[in-house]
Amino acid sequence: MRRLLSVLLTMLAFTGCSDAEPERDAGRPTPAVEQGRAHNFDVERVATGFNRPVWVGAAPGDPDALWVLEQPGRVVRIERGRRTTLLDISGQVLTGAEQGLLGIAFQPDFATGGRLFLHWSDLQGDTAVAEFRARRDHTIAPFPVRRLLTVEQPEENHNGGQLAFGPDERLYLGLGDGGGAFDPRASAQDPENLLGKLIAADVEATVPRWQVVLTGLRNPWRFWFDQALGEVWIGDVGQDEVEEINRVALELDEPPKNLGWSAFDGTRRIDGHDLDRSGELVWPVATYGHGEDGGCSVTGGLVYGGGLLPGSTRRYLYGDYCAGTLWSLRGTPDGRAEDVSREQAKVPLLTHIGSDSDGELVFASGSGDIYRAVPPDGS
Repeated sequence: MRRLLSVLLTMLAFTGCSDAEPERDAGRPTPAVEQGRAHNFDVERVATGFNRPVWVGAAPGDPDALWVLEQPGRVVRIERGRRTTLLDISGQVLTGAEQGLLGIAFQPDFATGGRLFLHWSDLQGDTAVAEFRARRDHTIAPFPVRRLLTVEQPEENHNGGQLAFGPDERLYLGLGDGGGAFDPRASAQDPENLLGKLIAADVEATVPRWQVVLTGLRNPWRFWFDQALGEVWIGDVGQDEVEEINRVALELDEPPKNLGWSAFDGTRRIDGHDLDRSGELVWPVATYGHGEDGGCSVTGGLVYGGGLLPGSTRRYLYGDYCAGTLWSLRGTPDGRAEDVSREQAKVPLLTHIGSDSDGELVFASGSGDIYRAVPPDGS
């Protein structure tokens, strides 16, 4: 009887420790944090007067221009100071603090085929993704060719937004958990729910079928694919204390990997929130706190591949919406990150970090300005 009781107590001890996940905690890596300062570039304003720009970048086959998304529902082209509205779907878009026209992706053959995809909040506040067609003069037909996805949004925030084509040529969409503090509907850890996920679809299919690629996201505000390495970098907005950067190898033959929310915020365990254990738990590679610098919401960026800023070569750049702070880090061969440096330059109300046709850095500010990175003074 005594031996049986000992066995039962041992079993209960292991069961009681399951929430603490000792086998996971033992190998938990420490995310990289700021280690110093850098002055790899300055920023200069190249355009102003936009209405809440949330994306800036280059369109394939249009090397002399920048394209800008305005949150209320417009796509605008800038070339040598001249501004042209290419599309205005503001009548189809519900705009709020985190609602509106949020993402754009160009089909790889856009230069010849003119196909592009947009993500916005429809008039019911739900996520809409649709295909559009651009004309030879770059203007875009005002009605979509087809709608590819509708996702009901329970609240006004945490809509995610990014669209991008991945290394497998599928269209990817990052979706937040549906809003509310601490994911009250447990959407991000529900494998049957598209909210709180990175999802993808083959847009060449007659009826595209969206599949979950990553789970456990709170509000992925901008992700970027390293096509050569087959991995994705994600800036995931945190709850109250910490913002995180994730770097994830895409292993599409494996179950969807789990970035942890809302069982974890950064690396901190949140009591009472279950973790779906069907996929590998992936820890953030870098974090920063809200702290005294006023940071509040991460804006994910990209790995710099241009030629004007040698100090930034192959460094991942990201920033904070509230503080305007910019950081860069170096990815390590083992899939982690190191050497986090705070840049001297700042971009207020940073909503997007993109690149022009030469791979040079451009930035969108919610205040209505577009910036570009230039070599630092004296270099």
